[in-house]
Amino acid sequence: MADILTQLQTCLDQLATQFYATLGYLTTYHDNSPATPPQVHDAAPALAKITKNSTAHPVPANVASQSQSQASPPPPGQAGGGSAAPETPGGKADGGAGGVAGEPNDPLAPAPDPPSTFASRQRELARDLVIKEQQIEYLISVLPGIGSSEKEQEVRLRELEGELRTVEDERERKVRELRVLRRKLEGVLGGVEKGIYGER
Repeated sequence: MADILTQLQTCLDQLATQFYATLGYLTTYHDNSPATPPQVHDAAPALAKITKNSTAHPVPANVASQSQSQASPPPPGQAGGGSAAPETPGGKADGGAGGVAGEPNDPLAPAPDPPSTFASRQRELARDLVIKEQQIEYLISVLPGIGSSEKEQEVRLRELEGELRTVEDERERKVRELRVLRRKLEGVLGGVEKGIYGER
């Protein structure tokens, strides 16, 4: 089993993945109704009113509206005196709607979940996030040193250092004993190899 810090890092990575998956689900399978109504501009900007082939300099919108109110012939490209709806950057006269991912008329967008299914999955995703967060809190609470002062931790480290030295001394003593026993065993095996009565 991994140590607590490794488990904590794994849980944090899993929590970030869960956040990403939750946001992905919510943005993909909601009912596609906009949170705020789209703003429709009732007038095109002054630069959009200039015809493409015109060599005239741009004029401010208020001057352009005054000059249009006076009797003047329409530009050669427009027949009927500007009664047509201005085109927007989207290329449509209805406000440029369409072609944006997530709108109801987008053929590539998945079908939204029914409200009951969407609500139950929201609850499930929220519950999973809460469980993972509680798991992280538990791992933090069992970290060594949590709830003890710096001096207490220093004393505990000195105690552990003393225990480590004692165990290391014991290990070195056992290694020396093992070497002695190995030499004895090699002597016995050498005697068996020669035979009890000596070489033949």
